[in-house]
Amino acid sequence: MEICDSEAGDGCGLFFPRKVSPGLCAKCSKLASLDEASPDYAQWKAYRQCESCGIAWKNLASPKCGRCSSTTQQPVPGDNTQDLARTAIETSRAARSHAMDARLTKQPITAPTLHTTAGLTSAKNSMTTGENKIFIKVECRIKSPAKKDQKSTDFDCEVLDDYLITLNAHWAKQEGRALIRDEVEFRWAGNKIFLPGTANNTVGEVYNLYQTGEMALYYQSETRTKKAAGSRPQFEMALEIYIDKPAFVIRKRKLLQAVAFNNSSIPGRKRSATTSEYREDVPHQKRHASAYAVSGGVPPSTFVRTKHASNSGVDTSTVIQLKKAHTTCDKETGEVEIGWPENGQVYEGLLGKEVFASGATKNVYKLSIGSDHYVAKRFFEIGSDAEVTASENKDHLEKELIRLKTAAWFLNKFKSYAKECGVEFSADVTVSDGFLICEIGEPSPASSLPPCERDGAIWLIEPCRTKSVQKFSGTMVYPNRHDKLGKTLAAFTHFVYESSGQEIVIADIQGSPMSIGDSDTLVIFDPMSHSHSSDSGIGDHGPEGIKTFIAQHECNYICKGLKLVDLLDEDARAEKEGEDDQEDSEA
Repeated sequence: MEICDSEAGDGCGLFFPRKVSPGLCAKCSKLASLDEASPDYAQWKAYRQCESCGIAWKNLASPKCGRCSSTTQQPVPGDNTQDLARTAIETSRAARSHAMDARLTKQPITAPTLHTTAGLTSAKNSMTTGENKIFIKVECRIKSPAKKDQKSTDFDCEVLDDYLITLNAHWAKQEGRALIRDEVEFRWAGNKIFLPGTANNTVGEVYNLYQTGEMALYYQSETRTKKAAGSRPQFEMALEIYIDKPAFVIRKRKLLQAVAFNNSSIPGRKRSATTSEYREDVPHQKRHASAYAVSGGVPPSTFVRTKHASNSGVDTSTVIQLKKAHTTCDKETGEVEIGWPENGQVYEGLLGKEVFASGATKNVYKLSIGSDHYVAKRFFEIGSDAEVTASENKDHLEKELIRLKTAAWFLNKFKSYAKECGVEFSADVTVSDGFLICEIGEPSPASSLPPCERDGAIWLIEPCRTKSVQKFSGTMVYPNRHDKLGKTLAAFTHFVYESSGQEIVIADIQGSPMSIGDSDTLVIFDPMSHSHSSDSGIGDHGPEGIKTFIAQHECNYICKGLKLVDLLDEDARAEKEGEDDQEDSEA
């Protein structure tokens, strides 16, 4: 009775000792019934709430309303400012999710939508359009009142990732599975699509391109917020989230089939490791097979926008002197060589002291060299209980760079060969550039090395990317995706295995969407690999990793167009040879 809660989990969870009815408190109940974009929602959200009865009052000045103050109350357990602050964001997000859920389930369907294939077919046959696509109208506001502040570093793809959290809170309850990034995209109000090469721009760049000048005549929403006379200008964009429900249904169906197959205990050739989808609860968890489980899509993102805090008078970076390693990749063989010239050019850089991002094995710091901005990576975990030494860090970073260069070399070969064969594939994929640097003199605080390790701090340097990440395979998981990009990267993995003479397998393929030139491009970073000698770097599972890929991979039209060897037949032959060898040994 006293707790604000509901069966759907929409309450703020606060304790109100004088709450008189079960379920949501008065404020949460009111917020859940309002549209987040409406003025009433913002007004009610700002109202102060009585901490005793839970009723919101417009002009409440004290923690309790007059009625509750007139009655002696026992202290509320756990009632403090920290509790309120901790639940404020959750309450706001839950209310927004509730409002979105209401629109998904209660809004009546009007005239057939004619901008989809299903809509056109239905109109032609005078039939009612089914729920092939669902459009959810959202609004993205840039709150800065100054034009010069509009070049925000938030990328549209990051905004979409964050909004997917809200959508999945209720979508997963209704559909049994969460939506994944490939099944949603931003469109302009009225189902107007983004121009090629602009979907991954920053919010400020998108605003300036579509909401100013002649473009605004077509892309601006017809229902823009009216401004009161003398008020500051409000920069806003009206976007829709476009959900590809047929793709979601297909993935959900195949997932259920895969689960049923894995639980059937059918004797014979084992392919139980094959999955149609995978799950990784945290983007940078340790990379091994147990991190992926057969599940319905990805869980809600844990992404939290980092707020820039003023650090006036506090040193947050270190000036370092550095040298770059000389790296070459043979165009014919793909062999990578790394050298550290003694008379190399010395550069000056600014290296952050605080960790910018962190994964299972590496920490990431900000680095600027001149006017160019990068990220600098070093190892803090290599699978041992001891601290990572300077020599160990150097050895493993060199292996990471070799992986990057090798993947880029194979990707270029893959694209060239696919074009020669006339096979259609997703060409907007690249591998992140990278190089190694060595700090000259005493190591920086970020390196965590003792002062005696002079000239010993080594870093892997890569260009800055968006924080949005899309995963296409795991360390020991190779899902069979059905989108063009997913099929391309699956075929690329197969191509690497065959073109390397079955020496290596590329694993854990992940990338960030970026706008490069005039095209939306996936930039692959931190690839892993398996080799027969298990010495290609962290996460190399050796022959077992290669066997896992062979068992899970299913050739698609690109594999067949490139005339790659059918791994299913190869795996079957290997099992047959193993059985024959066993029979010979028994005889």
